[in-house]
Amino acid sequence: MIPESFIQELLNRVDVVEVVDKKVQLKKAGANFVACCPFHKEKTPSFSVSPSKQFYHCFGCGAHGSAISFLIEYDGMTFVEAVNELANAAGLKVPNEQTINPKAVKEHQKLEQVMQSANIFFQKQLRQSKKAIDYLKARGLTGEIAKEFGIGYAPEGWANLEKHIPNCDTSDLINAGLAQKNEQGKLYDRFRDRIIFPIINEKKEVIGFGGRVINPEDTPKYYNSPETPLFQKSYELYGLINARKAIREKNYVLVVEGYMDVVALAQHGVKNAVATLGTATTQFHIKKLMRYTQEVVFCFDGDHAGKEAAWRALNNALEALNDNLNLKFLFLPNNHDPDSYIREHPKENFEEMVEASLPFSEYLIKYLTQNNDLSSQEKKVKLLNEVEPILKKINASKLKLLLRKKIATLLELNSQDMNQIFGAATSNKASVQKNIFLANRSQKRKFCLLMLLEPSSIRQEDSILFDSDSLDDELGRAIIGIAKDLGEKRTANIMFGLESRFDKNVISEINHQLGSFDMNLDLKEELAALSLNLQQKGSSKTNLSKLNLLKGKSISSLSAEERNFLQNMRKKK
Repeated sequence: MIPESFIQELLNRVDVVEVVDKKVQLKKAGANFVACCPFHKEKTPSFSVSPSKQFYHCFGCGAHGSAISFLIEYDGMTFVEAVNELANAAGLKVPNEQTINPKAVKEHQKLEQVMQSANIFFQKQLRQSKKAIDYLKARGLTGEIAKEFGIGYAPEGWANLEKHIPNCDTSDLINAGLAQKNEQGKLYDRFRDRIIFPIINEKKEVIGFGGRVINPEDTPKYYNSPETPLFQKSYELYGLINARKAIREKNYVLVVEGYMDVVALAQHGVKNAVATLGTATTQFHIKKLMRYTQEVVFCFDGDHAGKEAAWRALNNALEALNDNLNLKFLFLPNNHDPDSYIREHPKENFEEMVEASLPFSEYLIKYLTQNNDLSSQEKKVKLLNEVEPILKKINASKLKLLLRKKIATLLELNSQDMNQIFGAATSNKASVQKNIFLANRSQKRKFCLLMLLEPSSIRQEDSILFDSDSLDDELGRAIIGIAKDLGEKRTANIMFGLESRFDKNVISEINHQLGSFDMNLDLKEELAALSLNLQQKGSSKTNLSKLNLLKGKSISSLSAEERNFLQNMRKKK
């Protein structure tokens, strides 16, 4: 674990403007800097970076955060990777960044070196193999696109890697998934006489390989690296490192099934495609792609296998769905995959099909009714039985509500019928919290925002103003408490502290409100006025409680202090 104190020190050392400007060209606009948002497509700049508050906010898509969160969202880094990146730039050493032992770290580094050496070997072999070059040319690929994706060739033979990778022993090759032993214990290369596609993670490290046969009689057609300490199929996507920029520019990502599909599409100008790695799409894939876009288009062959793969992808994506994600499904004409289609048709035709692809809800209903004409009560019950577990997995409240209404219309049911069948929607603490935080700002909420915007004015004595169990009171106490523990009080530091204490919907709403705040106000004056107002309200509340207690007492039993209190209350009236 990285100590929170180090994170706070790091945020004090780095400048979010400098971090963002290295990735996105910023322009000065008053006290802040602006640009077109790197997280969604727009023509008019709505992305603002505040040097004084050390956070960024987009008024279009709601993206927000600190220097750390920017690297996580823009470059697809993990939290630890982003902290390391910033710490290196700031000349700081990250304490306790690894809990694993030094031996495991060394083994991990050795595997990385072996994979990189193998990648260099495969690329060198491609340049020397006329057979492999002719095959790629026949598939319509140029040398430029082969270089862009680092395509290589694994030559024929049984133990090429052991001979050509220096300082590499048998266990290294086996642990990296590059070689295996036969029943007689003899070592042989996993990839032989295959076109090699390196699988590269978001840190630009080679973590695995995919191999495609050249000879059509060989099997299997595609062969992937096994899972290793470097490579887990359910988390990785082929071509993402190449597609990130195009995904942001196009504002959608195309998910296809094969390496060659990705490369062929890129060769013909469709550069925002990625592929799963011999496994069905998982919720982890979806969440990774959502760092770059809110529209994911699955592209499948139009045959039976393609349709079954699409249904698996839908079910695996259910738990990752949210109300901002637009999931779509594209089925190509029969006997076509993306590779063959893009080679035979103009790019514009392909993009028109993408534009016309089926939204999630339409595809879901179409799939469930393809062999069910709903002509009897029993068939309607069958549809309800099939859709019920799907609805249970969906956490996106708006999507779920609209989907229920669509099913109700299809089955000629009303909302009461649907509630009886599936159970009425029950509210929980999280939804109540969200509704409260999305309501009009209270005076206490406004006070909290002012403290975040003007951290130097936070006073410990103001904690008495937040004396209830409401969310605004919890927020106020948390802000004051975090500020007390900080050396230099900055908005980004306090927000980082809040992220571990409050729901992400709450944090998102706070960031949105901070970004839309009128910065022309005199923040210190506003804080002082609100503090006085809240003190008076608190005092009035206390007086009212005291007055109610005294009502039950006789005048003769009142103390001198209590009589003075009643006289003062009469004067105020």
